[in-house]
Amino acid sequence: MILELENLGMRFGGVKAVDGLSYAIERGKVHAIIGPNGAGKTTLFNMVTGIYRPTAGRIRFDGEDVTGMPPEELARRGMCRTFQNLQIFEQMTALENVMVGRHLHEDRNILDHVFRLPRLRASEAASRARALELLEVVGLAELADQPAGALPYGAMKRLEIARALAAEPKLLLLDEPAAGCNATETREIDEVIRGLPRRGVTVGLIEHDMPLVMNLSDHILVLDYGRKLAEGKAAEIRRNPDVIAAYLGTHGQEAVAHA
Repeated sequence: MILELENLGMRFGGVKAVDGLSYAIERGKVHAIIGPNGAGKTTLFNMVTGIYRPTAGRIRFDGEDVTGMPPEELARRGMCRTFQNLQIFEQMTALENVMVGRHLHEDRNILDHVFRLPRLRASEAASRARALELLEVVGLAELADQPAGALPYGAMKRLEIARALAAEPKLLLLDEPAAGCNATETREIDEVIRGLPRRGVTVGLIEHDMPLVMNLSDHILVLDYGRKLAEGKAAEIRRNPDVIAAYLGTHGQEAVAHA
């Protein structure tokens, strides 16, 4: 397992946003976390990625206890994420946005930067080449030199994924990658995510688009009021009566039936 959560908890005053959650993410798979609004999904991501320090429990990443470790250290160890709201540098080009994500792998020697030494130029060339490769991965290579703010919304979403991949993560956590996308944009994002495990990247995603979740995920965790309601493969989740009652409902059940 690449990520293991043990009795994880998060309190905000008297509110238990996450309560006694134990869960594991298997290496090389796509794991989805679903549940009603307020179920604790984003709070869980914030704990795992070091934005919040859990009030209870332990987090193990790649075999090491990383509970309470800051986000920058987790990124160095190979854990990266995207957020619900777009975090694009709109005035930069698509290529420059991805190159920003390479900062952990670039030369930080101040003398190299002051004197523009050959080693720095070689590092920048390598970052540019890798960024172009990642734009190809997400289907945006032809838009590399376009201002990011001028890209269609779905392309911006894929650009965020490319920038996160630039940090060379072992585990990539995606918070609603298809939110606000139309059907065509959602299919494009589906194709990008589906290919990530073949590139050595394990994926965890929060998503409300049930057809996307059911078609894409190897394993699904369902949260309700901060607790685990169910987990399993898509076929198990779509027919679980507790999940249907708490989250999917009649409309959601019809949607996943056609997924």
